[in-house]
Amino acid sequence: MTNRTIIVGMAATFIGLTALLLVAGVVVSPVLLAVAVPFGVVSYFLWYHASGKLRDRVRREAAHAGPTERERARRRARTAEHRRSARRTAGATDGGFGGAAAGGARSTGGPGARGPGAGGRRDPRDRAPPTAGMTERDAYETLGLNRTADQETIRETYRERAKRLHPDGEDGDEETFKELNEAYELLKN
Repeated sequence: MTNRTIIVGMAATFIGLTALLLVAGVVVSPVLLAVAVPFGVVSYFLWYHASGKLRDRVRREAAHAGPTERERARRRARTAEHRRSARRTAGATDGGFGGAAAGGARSTGGPGARGPGAGGRRDPRDRAPPTAGMTERDAYETLGLNRTADQETIRETYRERAKRLHPDGEDGDEETFKELNEAYELLKN
């Protein structure tokens, strides 16, 4: 037996019980009418599910709502991994943030020495900026859009999600909101 067959059978059973309770409520006692109401509600929902309309509605709303929390977490993890990878690559290409491979001379330096080797400290200006950010593909995925989306669609989708994901809002998540802003900044140009 399939799930649909079972649900149709349950819906038919509840519809029959509802009809029986309605008749008994009119003939025997009005209290049974009050009992028939929950049975009628359950009958309706079982029929709605068995007809496939519930599944269609859920899919429509899910498509409209965008990515699930699990998908957003995966994207955050991928983005973080891309950034870590870019930092490792940037550190390897310049020989360790401004060392001899990048054209700077290593200084053993005394107390007044400046530069990359001064007292084991590095000047933050010697660091290469992270080279990888969000890609255009990641931005479209973050917004839940196709690459063929026009600027108006991108703007509307961003505004709708920004309202929902703002950290001060009900479903607010600061990391997701930052990713959303980064994606919009990338795509709006």
